Amino acid sequence: MKNKKEILIASISLILVSVFILSQLKESESAPVVSLESNKEQVTELFQSPRESLKSQSKEVTEECATFWGKLRELDLRNHGKEIGDIRAKTGSDKCVTVPAQLRNLHEFFNAHCKDKTNSPQCLVGLYYYRAALTDYLTKDISIRQISDPKILIDKMIANREINPRLSIEAAERLSEIDPKLYEARKAQVLGRLFLATQEAAENKNGSWIELEEAIEKAKELGNSDPELIEAELYTEMLRSNSSDEALEKSRAIADSNPQEWRGPYYAAWALFKDGRGQEALDYLAEAQQRDPQNSRIREAIEGIKKGDASPFKANISFNDLNQFF
Repeated sequence: MKNKKEILIASISLILVSVFILSQLKESESAPVVSLESNKEQVTELFQSPRESLKSQSKEVTEECATFWGKLRELDLRNHGKEIGDIRAKTGSDKCVTVPAQLRNLHEFFNAHCKDKTNSPQCLVGLYYYRAALTDYLTKDISIRQISDPKILIDKMIANREINPRLSIEAAERLSEIDPKLYEARKAQVLGRLFLATQEAAENKNGSWIELEEAIEKAKELGNSDPELIEAELYTEMLRSNSSDEALEKSRAIADSNPQEWRGPYYAAWALFKDGRGQEALDYLAEAQQRDPQNSRIREAIEGIKKGDASPFKANISFNDLNQFF
């Protein structure tokens, strides 16, 4: 029979093991740690990889266009630094003459810019937008819930970003379900929600602000240090706040928690300017300029206030600039 000392040691060991297991469970339940750089590499891979063949059931699609689209989707853009050759000749784009209306501009852009410099960023970005729109066109009768291929979802997310933001959000949400660590999908939801919220604000509706705030909080779990997300959060508060004090408080908090980031003091200055406190706004702009001396937006805001401009501040929400991936 074990003595009291042995029982005590065993009990202490059990407690320590339990504490360790609980700490591990807590860590596993916390938000996943995601590197913005590794996320960019993953998204670049999704953008540039070849697409699987998709056939159109539409009678308006000619055999020549179906052949061209198949070859366009097969292109591997991951070696875009090397000369790909004459893409138009390889894919037979010139033979595809009758193109559906929603693809016509992209088709013409492809033919115009993928001729002499087939591996130029302009050609490659145009090619990707064409391929994304093509994916969306070829899957237009398929429910988002039925799609599990992340390349199809990211194509539909990009293709509908401006023309159908609700569908873009839906594709991004589905992509987040398939890959919860893909920050770009959460970021796309913020952009879509921001577009809808500003649209509804112009129509004196307020229902989308809560959904936008929820999208921002979810995106922050993965990309809290992303400057574009910081901008979206600050711009959202600037648009929706009934009081300049609320926007000022948010801007100050972000300025304190991100001491190297200029957007906090910039938006604090914006809030003060809206409240008619121009000199205080200039003080915050001076702080923003210390953080980023070469920033043209800060310089223009300072000059604008001094000249008496009514709107010297501006936002810059440009998520998913595809040039960064080529």
